[in-house]
Amino acid sequence: MTAVIAVLHAEDVALEFVSVLREHAGRDVLVVVGQSRASVTLPAGLSLRERLELLGPLVEPGDDTADLPVPAEVAALIGEVPAPGEIWTHSPADHRVRRARFGWIVSRAVSPFPASSSASPVSPASSSSPSPAAVTCSAGHNPLLQTIPATATAITGAEAEAKIDFINRRAGELLRGRMADRLVTIDRVPAVERFFTASAAQAGRLYALASSLGDDAAVADDPWESGHSAYEAARLDATAAWITRWCSPQDGPVVEVGVRQGELTRRLAGKGYRVLAAEPNAGFRARLAERAEPGVEVLADGLEDLAGHGERQAAAYLLVETLHHDQDLTLLDRLPTDLVLVALEAGRLDERVWPWLREQSTWRVAERVELVPPTLESVCDGLAYLRRRGSRGLVLARAGWRR
Repeated sequence: MTAVIAVLHAEDVALEFVSVLREHAGRDVLVVVGQSRASVTLPAGLSLRERLELLGPLVEPGDDTADLPVPAEVAALIGEVPAPGEIWTHSPADHRVRRARFGWIVSRAVSPFPASSSASPVSPASSSSPSPAAVTCSAGHNPLLQTIPATATAITGAEAEAKIDFINRRAGELLRGRMADRLVTIDRVPAVERFFTASAAQAGRLYALASSLGDDAAVADDPWESGHSAYEAARLDATAAWITRWCSPQDGPVVEVGVRQGELTRRLAGKGYRVLAAEPNAGFRARLAERAEPGVEVLADGLEDLAGHGERQAAAYLLVETLHHDQDLTLLDRLPTDLVLVALEAGRLDERVWPWLREQSTWRVAERVELVPPTLESVCDGLAYLRRRGSRGLVLARAGWRR
């Protein structure tokens, strides 16, 4: 059976999968190129340079905007599903989001989930061992997360020369391009090619984690692993305790903005708060509604909506890990409350919030506190590890407000 390399762009084979071509030098290799929805067979017996040259016509420098194929389209391009360990693709945790998404799409094409499965929890016991339809993923590029390789293969000098020659001749424009995800930098031309194996469930969890600031974070249940992360448990407990120091359930409702799946919401509801839980992501909101505690009202509003309507009077507005999206911070002035609690990593606070605070007069800082420090932690059943960034809290009181 033919081995398969499924990549977003044709040049990705030369950049990250040369050792796979070496491993299968005596076999045909089918290359599926997602960007162009094309495929080409690299015949057995050809040299590495000859095989790479067959990919040259499929290189499309500068283009990275076309809609990605859906899993069914990728499955049609692949044809018969290869044996376990015989399909290679991008890491679903690649920092280049379109490659990450394509890697996830390939995993779904090889091992499709039922329509409802993306909203179902995946227990460590059920996903710790890859399924027969698992994909082998390149470690790819992610400065924020390290995957644990199952294999790491150093390329030879001749293979490095073949890589360099192909990129210079066929994709030289990408060495000076302006699209960050297509730009070929030296760290994206690895001399050691690393691969790990992931089931479709694990691929979904990695992709959701890598997409944690976007809508695709909802493709997996609890991508931040708050159910079994010691860091997340400590952060949420510390945040809930901090909130209780500044307002009580008797002060009136609180509005939590960007609640995701409601991990903090449930803690507050358990303490007797009436929580207006605002979550614009439909996937997260559906799960939140299914699991909502008594006293929780689920809203579809984002920060802009809440500020624009001005109808949700509250004892406090809670902006916990939500100011990652470059929102206009002057929106806080229009929130119908005298108390806003902001929690965010220290670097983001320094970069975004403090400069704004120094230039305005509506709010004063009533408290600053470290909720949890940064830490290193394994994720996805030990398939990867990352740096949890820590969280600091700022209590913003409207000018003239007193406890």
